[in-house]
Amino acid sequence: MLHCDWKIIYQNYDGMEKRTVDFLSKELGKYMIREDGFYTIHVLPCEKAGCAIGKNAILVGLYSKSAFIKKYVQKNELETDGFLVKVMKNPDDEEGRIIIVTAEDEKELFYGAVSLVDDYVPQNTPWHGAVRMPQSIFNEPLNVYSYTEKTSNKTRSVFTWGHPINDYRAYIENMARVKLNQLIIWNDYMPLNVAEIIEYAHSYGIEVIFGYSWGWKPGHGKYITDISDARLQELKKEIIRTYEEEYSHIHCDGIYFQSFTEDSNEYIGGRLIAEAVTTLVNDTADELLKKYPNLKLQFGLHAMSVKNHLDEIQKVDKRIEILWEDCGTFPYDYAPYVKDEKSFADTMEFTKKILTLRGDAPVGLVFKGMMTLDWTRFKKQGGPFVLGGNSEEITAHDKLMRQGAWKIFSAEWMQYGKYAMKMLEFIKENALGDVNMCMAGAYDGGIYLPQALCAQMFRTLYEDYGETLKKVAQRDKVILG
Repeated sequence: MLHCDWKIIYQNYDGMEKRTVDFLSKELGKYMIREDGFYTIHVLPCEKAGCAIGKNAILVGLYSKSAFIKKYVQKNELETDGFLVKVMKNPDDEEGRIIIVTAEDEKELFYGAVSLVDDYVPQNTPWHGAVRMPQSIFNEPLNVYSYTEKTSNKTRSVFTWGHPINDYRAYIENMARVKLNQLIIWNDYMPLNVAEIIEYAHSYGIEVIFGYSWGWKPGHGKYITDISDARLQELKKEIIRTYEEEYSHIHCDGIYFQSFTEDSNEYIGGRLIAEAVTTLVNDTADELLKKYPNLKLQFGLHAMSVKNHLDEIQKVDKRIEILWEDCGTFPYDYAPYVKDEKSFADTMEFTKKILTLRGDAPVGLVFKGMMTLDWTRFKKQGGPFVLGGNSEEITAHDKLMRQGAWKIFSAEWMQYGKYAMKMLEFIKENALGDVNMCMAGAYDGGIYLPQALCAQMFRTLYEDYGETLKKVAQRDKVILG
């Protein structure tokens, strides 16, 4: 039976509040405005605050600015840095329901809408005999409910290479849907449509950080043979020239860089990598920050070549965020697999060292174990290109090609994802401040279980692993493999 007596009542229709209303209209409308077997077309009304509630209504707005929401929500029901989703009986109609999505922040408001659609619906779908059919959830009065959520990690980022993104709009929408808020894109060449990408990401509350090389070359550093002082000075000039010519004017939120630390050796040409890279990074950053004092810099640092020389890395300018990767076994390894408890314990111990290495300087950690690129057939970008503007046929092709790999990754995350949660708990206990929790991988083509599970753990570390896995796996848009 079709129930088309619902409406959305909103406070403002701009910014991320507009995104929230649009999202709810689209994702809840699919349950409400079509009737199987009949060509009867309805719409889901979206009316501004001040209209009559009616029988069933979804109220959307920032708490401090929405008098109509304060009528039904007390201040202490809402987390200061989170959102509230509340389903209650309509005081004026016993069979009616009022759904409330509110927060003090526009991004959190959107995340509340996501939680309503992705988590409330599957969790509260009623039983009919021995089955539960989410598409029938609005056929009878909804379960009364109250859920408030706050984030465990302020910055939840994803690192990706630019060329596997086939549809940048869908990519950004999927990021927002799993509550990620920083996108780090590595490119060999600046995309032609960089302005549109940044604007679209910002409309979903997502920062955009662009990555380029500070003396890094592919192949675990084997093409870097000279890190003398003279060569470092040449690199510094190249790096600054590249920033000023290609990045200074695009209004991105920061620069991510890698240098020559992705090396299984500790020395290049007899010089210690940890010492040389610190010299290069500090000298280059100091000159850039004198001219661009508000520039956010992220140093993508591979631990493999510097792990025994942290005394040198400790000297990295504290204005720079170090985003560490390759810090040990899973969740830092590409394979979502923990061989033994000792290797995991050693990885935790190293994590503790880098978390406390530079005091309160910004720091981040990169989790892996997800889809990347096939490095045996890797192709560099051939020149400037339109990022994320590929055809539906290419998107379908790549999705099909990755399907089997994602299935394997998903199964491994089901088994070993508890170690990612254990590591996150350890990070929370030992960090001296906020930590940028980042995941590396190519996620184009949908929201896959490993991505959604890792993102949820970044967001709500205080939940049980089994409950988190169950919550994520039952989401309509999450692909299990």
